[in-house]
Amino acid sequence: MSIRSLRVFCVTAIAVFAPLSNVALADTVTYLFTMNTSSENGTTGFIDMQFSELSFPPGPGVYNTNATATVSNFQTDGTLAVEDPYTTPAPAGGNLASGDVTGTLTNPVVFTVDGDGATNDYEQQITFGNQLSFDLTLEGQGVTTPICPGTAGSECSFPDFILDFLNSGETGFLFSNDPSGSTPSGWVIGGVNVNADTSTSPFTNPGPDNGSSFLTISAVSSVPEPSQFLVLTGAFIGIVAFACRRSRIAV
Repeated sequence: MSIRSLRVFCVTAIAVFAPLSNVALADTVTYLFTMNTSSENGTTGFIDMQFSELSFPPGPGVYNTNATATVSNFQTDGTLAVEDPYTTPAPAGGNLASGDVTGTLTNPVVFTVDGDGATNDYEQQITFGNQLSFDLTLEGQGVTTPICPGTAGSECSFPDFILDFLNSGETGFLFSNDPSGSTPSGWVIGGVNVNADTSTSPFTNPGPDNGSSFLTISAVSSVPEPSQFLVLTGAFIGIVAFACRRSRIAV
């Protein structure tokens, strides 16, 4: 490399990466959901997802804001119904999708927590195959810095993501230990809770007859913390500067 080329490289590298050392990356957490649906292969029902400020039980009326849950990379060997969940009536009433939700399962579905305490719900009809999977990404202030109105943890409301499945008439729940929905959250297959210390906790509930859950949830590598990114970027700038300085001395 010529001296001139080396100088151009040094100046360009430092000019590009130095500003990045001050960039605060948004904290995100991503989980992979994998669901064994083989016991209902060929059956038509509904996949139901919710991401809301209302926990179980609901909070006192003070909610978090600026939090999103994004469902992406949805895959199944079953068949999703071709329908618009935002205009298609649900068997149990209302439309299949309601609240602050955008997108469809063939594109990312984005749930937004905006502080109104409403339930954000997305349903879509599906004929089950043997398996389905998707990524869930949580991010925003409501996830990383939950707002607590009081001193006791029980006075806080945190967003929760939950997954469940309903039969074709929405009169009962599938893959669940509580098919009639008689307990407060026993019909939920699983999901992710946001905690007061900003950690997240994936959970699964038992399957039918208290058997093993059909759902597995695994963590996916997340975006580096801002502090980690600053250290890495600063180290890179230092290496570039040192290398450039040595090259000038050698010349």
